[in-house]
Amino acid sequence: MTTDITATSPRMRPSVFDTLLPGTYAPGEASGRLGLAIVAVALVVLFSLLNSAFFNLDNFVTIGVNSTSIMIAVIGTSALLIAGYVDLSIGSMVALVGIVVAKVAVATQSMELAAATGIGLGAALGLLNGILVRRLSISPLIVTLAMLALYGGLAYVVSSTAVYGFPQALLDLGRGRLFGIQYTVLIAVAVFIAGSFLLTRTRTGLRVYAIGGDARAAELCGIPVGRTIIGLYAVNGALIGLVAVLLAGRLGSIPPTIGVRFELDVLTAAILGGVAFSGGAGRPIGIAIGVATIGILNAGLIFVGLQSWWQNVAVGGLLLVALLADQIAISLKRSGKAGQSLGFAAAPPSPPPTFGTAIPSSGGEAVFEIVGARKAYGAVVALEEGSFRVGKGEIVCLLGDNGAGKSTLVKIISGAIRPDQGTMTLEGREVKFSSPQSARQAGLETVYQDLALCPNLSIVHNMMLGREPMRRWLGLVPIRDDRRAAEECRARLLALGVTLHDDSTLVRSLSGGQRQSIAIARALGDHVKLICLDEPTAALGVKQTAQVVGLIRSIAGAGTGVILVTHDMATVRALANRIVVLRLGRVVYDGAVARLSTDDLWTLMAGAAGDGPGS
Repeated sequence: MTTDITATSPRMRPSVFDTLLPGTYAPGEASGRLGLAIVAVALVVLFSLLNSAFFNLDNFVTIGVNSTSIMIAVIGTSALLIAGYVDLSIGSMVALVGIVVAKVAVATQSMELAAATGIGLGAALGLLNGILVRRLSISPLIVTLAMLALYGGLAYVVSSTAVYGFPQALLDLGRGRLFGIQYTVLIAVAVFIAGSFLLTRTRTGLRVYAIGGDARAAELCGIPVGRTIIGLYAVNGALIGLVAVLLAGRLGSIPPTIGVRFELDVLTAAILGGVAFSGGAGRPIGIAIGVATIGILNAGLIFVGLQSWWQNVAVGGLLLVALLADQIAISLKRSGKAGQSLGFAAAPPSPPPTFGTAIPSSGGEAVFEIVGARKAYGAVVALEEGSFRVGKGEIVCLLGDNGAGKSTLVKIISGAIRPDQGTMTLEGREVKFSSPQSARQAGLETVYQDLALCPNLSIVHNMMLGREPMRRWLGLVPIRDDRRAAEECRARLLALGVTLHDDSTLVRSLSGGQRQSIAIARALGDHVKLICLDEPTAALGVKQTAQVVGLIRSIAGAGTGVILVTHDMATVRALANRIVVLRLGRVVYDGAVARLSTDDLWTLMAGAAGDGPGS
């Protein structure tokens, strides 16, 4: 059976770094910002017509200098937004860190100590925000809004008046020039480029996009979601600390009102630049255009003589327009997806699975065994006693009614939860999994019912997620090796009889059967000893079910043990070498399927009428 994966829908579009760094590709779908660039140019023309002094080189230099704070802060804010989080406290954080930096600078007359204090305090405040967001399990909007008020009040506690009298070295940092360009501009550009590189080229950057696309899928792929989010908040705080240090040097004094409206400017620049407020999308080039647009708008309003509150009106209006455009884009993508005709462009379709076609098992040697697994949640016992084995190349179907304990058993095997008691052995060696990642490293892969795919990532990026191949750029800097990942992706799919024509296709544009192929292919590899598939045909039609059955046959035929969780009796008859039936958290049958009629199977699963413990 040979199938093709083709698509006529969203793909990754190349970015600047794709050209500079061949072999790596920016994650997610880029939001085109040509229209915004045209708006920025139109604003320049408009303000120049209203005030001829606006179109002046010195004015554009000033706009660049005034935009440095936003350019530094926006890269951290964008990373949080891409991951599906936000920090509204950055304006008050600038004020609090700035006042503390000013106090330290005046007291010690040390630029180095003041800078270290600013960056360190910013990182600590960001870390606190991240911990609170994760631990409180409340919307980051609410948590960081509370911190906005807290940090703003603390800034006045430290000093209710402006602080000045800084050492000359700090003033030189903020006002000095190199080849006619201010240090602050050079630092801002360097930070933005470095942040863009980390976000689009590195393992961590890919994982940030994955979390924004589907945090649960990322976690099941072994991504430490909690640690990553807390780290992003800490880095964002450190960047805000750097902003405060540079502002102190450039302005020569820091009032407690220094950060007013700052968070609005930064968020507007990010969202105007194409970063989706819902997470998972955005590229640095668009963000840079967003920063330039905000800088031009703020400067232009001043040149035409409007009061400062009109800046608030204009920026707020732009933010609303950007959010509205974001929602319209999401709606168009959803409607576009519904109308696509993707499917499998396949060779003559295989017949649907029929009874009595199970492949023979290689039998003998056990590749995996679980004994006495038990899991309770308080007074509710989800799994009372789970014990069975899987031989090399054997397909074992795990059956049971809703609440029988199947899901709990699968989560224990995959490392998603830890059992209260029981042991597991893999190729004769006892194993204990602390996470899905540790199970994957040991050679046990799981294909979940919801597939655990991130819809905003390409096929290749989904395939490599959690096990990203790496290389060193210029022999020094570690970056993802997307080219090698694409080769491995094609090879794995080809081994299943699937031909991939465009590895840049986003997963959200694929059909259910195609996604199932991607999820199964991701679980393949020379190191894999056991694959657990949870309801792989639950949402598929007859044709797609037949294709997945063929994929499972290929896996077992290669000598890999297979655990198949399903309610589809036709699939059980087609594939099972052996079945294990769970009822009320216990194994009630472990043997051949040929001895049982369909009615016998249903009776084993249902047992006496009544509700069992939840799974």
